[in-house]
Parts: sequence; structure tokens; C-alpha cells
Amino acid sequence: MTNRETLVNPGDEIELLINSVNHQGSGVGRYQGLAVFVPFTVPGEKVAVEITGLKKNHALGRVKKILDSTGIRVEPRCPVFETCGGSQFQHIDYAVQLEIKRKLIEESLVRIGRVNNTVVKPVVGMTDPWGYRNKAQFQVNEVGGRIKLGFFEEGSHELVPTTDCLLLDRQVRDIASMIEGMLNKYRVSPYDWESEKGLLRHVIVRKGWHTSKIMVVLVTSDEKFPEQFTLGREIKAKVPRVVSVVRNINAGPVKYVFGRDSILLAGHNSITDRIGDFTFTISPTSFFQVNPQQTEVLYKKAVEYAGLTGNETVLDLYCGIGTITLFLAQKSRWVFGLEVSREAVKDAADNARANNIINVEFITGRAEERLPGLRNQGIRPDVVVVDPPRQGIEKRALQAIADMGPKRIIYISCDPGTMARDVNFLSYRGYKAVEVQPVDMFPQTAHVECCVRIERVKG
Repeated sequence: MTNRETLVNPGDEIELLINSVNHQGSGVGRYQGLAVFVPFTVPGEKVAVEITGLKKNHALGRVKKILDSTGIRVEPRCPVFETCGGSQFQHIDYAVQLEIKRKLIEESLVRIGRVNNTVVKPVVGMTDPWGYRNKAQFQVNEVGGRIKLGFFEEGSHELVPTTDCLLLDRQVRDIASMIEGMLNKYRVSPYDWESEKGLLRHVIVRKGWHTSKIMVVLVTSDEKFPEQFTLGREIKAKVPRVVSVVRNINAGPVKYVFGRDSILLAGHNSITDRIGDFTFTISPTSFFQVNPQQTEVLYKKAVEYAGLTGNETVLDLYCGIGTITLFLAQKSRWVFGLEVSREAVKDAADNARANNIINVEFITGRAEERLPGLRNQGIRPDVVVVDPPRQGIEKRALQAIADMGPKRIIYISCDPGTMARDVNFLSYRGYKAVEVQPVDMFPQTAHVECCVRIERVKG
């Protein structure tokens, strides 16, 4: 085949028919056999593209002109959506977004998972796919002499100044705007990611969807912050719904949002929210799903797929603050929840007590390190439920799950690629992915959550 450097070079302009969409949300077309990834395009349309970069097996491009559009392109609502990078699908009709996501899961299972007969059901969408996020993580920088909140452009530390993201709940957006003004009043210095100097790294606003109580977390370096309590009290005083203002200190690597130490500046150390019939306490650094409406849909499907009769022992891995665990406990004999974060495990135990759930036990540790020991202790779960981070499950943990021999594995995934990889691993150990129910937790973005029913077929 002709070497790719002779086909296109950066700066070249080509015409391209977009055939599909990749996991990052970019349209994909082929130019003389070479895959070209072009953001903000739509399958079926013809575009003029400028080549912006070359990778090992594909090229990158940007749209210069839409030559032949389709009826599924719509006008984006957000004026900065192309630079912000947080909502890759705003230009696509919502019903089409759902089908694109279903196909991404299906294609991942075939191409990466090497399985061809898994049923991928239609994606469960939202009636109103806007304003659904109960949490925002704002970046901070100085723009034109003023401190601004916003979001970094994809792959950079260039700030796109805005607090008015249309995926966020209205109250979250309004409070962020107010905090921006107060940061300027107190002249809080933004953290500089190149020099690694400065104070404020992130501003996180989290709302209890059902309680309307709000937490503000200021993630900072370990520099001195003399006005921290004054600022915290003023934020709480200005907005009665703010019941918690916390400073989290993170002087560590960029890849981690939170540090280990937190200081309460005003109010309480936590907020509460509900999913279904359960009330949950949420600490500043704890994980809690950002779309509570769809979370309930997802968890009910997980319980349905688990096929519980009330006699089963269940193992819930990556259990966080126990959200799925409590749903499972309603129909199980006993549920073990395993989570690496000590703070989350404490919250999980508190949540179980607060909801009068007594048939659960929470364990702290990494799945790959603790599972072999649990097996040696005689724990043989009938069902294992996993809700891992985006990078999927570590191989040692997958092998330990297979060694335990559960009848059923319920895999909740936010990344079709790593899910399909893990399904492939399990397929060589006597398991088969039978059915997938995708749930659109993140409308207007390329991300999709799915619940996979995996059955033991031999052994």
C-alpha cells in the first residue's frame, strides 16, 4: 500500500465522505484507504477538510466547508461548543446521537471483544437532554486581568471562559458565576500548570438533585490561603442553598483532581441526595453519578440483569459510596462492596445504616489485590457487579473474578472500548456477553454508559 505520507500532509485540503463516528466523537472518512478523523461532522455528509496532523494509522483534520449536508445536522445551542470540547454531539439530532452510541457499542464488541451475537438494545435517552449534570469541575485562569472560570480546550491548558455550560443544572451555573466574582474580590491566584505555582486548581460545584443542597469545593495547591475561611463563609452566606464549602489540598500530579486532605471552610462536610428510595451522604471527594435521573434507570437495569431471588451472595466491585450496593441488597442474601477509597467506604457504611440496610459489608482495597484473598476466605459470589473507571478492569482482577466462578457478571461501563476488551478476556474463561442495555447518561457528548449481562456458559 502507498505510504501515508505520500497521500496527505498537514495543510493539504481534501474532500471526504464521513461514514461513521469514533469513540472520541469525531467523524471518520477514508481518503484513498487512509482513515481521517474530523471533529464536528455527521455520518453521511461530504466535507472539505484541511489535514491538521498525521498519526501512525490515521490522519486528523478540521472542517473547512460542508459540501453536502444531511438532515441530521442541527444548530448547536452553545456558542463555544467547538472550542470547549465537552459536548462533541451538539450539532447532531438527539435521536441520531442515540443510534450512533448504540453502534459504537456494537462495533466495539465485534472489533475489540470478538463477539458477534451479543444483543445491543436501543439506548435509553432523556426526554430533555439538557441541564442534566448535577456537578461541574471548573478550571481557573486569568483572562484580561480578571480571574475566570471555564473549561480547558481538549488536550491543553488553554481556558475557554464560561460558567454557562448548557449541560449543567441552572443553579450550578448561577453559583459558579457568583463564585467567579468573589474570586476576583479576594484576588485568589490561579494555579499555573506550566510553572506549577499558584493557588487555585479547580472549583467544583455539586448539587443534590433531589435536596437542592449545594457543595462548593475549592481544590488548591498547598500554598497559604489566609482568606480561606472568610471566603467560605461569604459564599455560604450569599447562597442559602450552599450548605458546604470545603478546601481540598492537592499538591500532587496533574492526573489527580483531589488531594487527600480537606479543610471545612463553612457549613457541613457533606451533602445528601437520593437515588430511588435511598438517601446518600456525599463527601467532597466521593464519586457520585452526575446524572441522577438516568442513574436510577441504569441501576434498576443492573438489578434486573443480576436475576436476584433473595438467596444470592453478591460482590459489588468499585462500589464507591454504596449506591449500587444498596439497590442490590434489596433482593440479595448478602452483598460485599469493595472500594479503594477509604473515605468512600466510610460513606458507604454510613449510607447503609442511614437506609436501614443490614445485609451488606464494605471492604477497602484495590480489586486486583483483595479479590484473591476474599476467594481464599471462602467467599464465592453468585453474582459479581462491576462499575470500573474508564480504563476498565485490571487483568489480575478479571482473572480473580473468573476464578471465583460467579454464575453472572453485570458490567456497568462508561467506555465501550475497555468494556469490550474485558468481555473478550472473560470469553476465554467460560463467560459470554448476552445482552447490553445502553443508557444515555451524557447527552450531547460522545460518552455512553451501558449495562452488560455476562453469563457463565461452561465450567
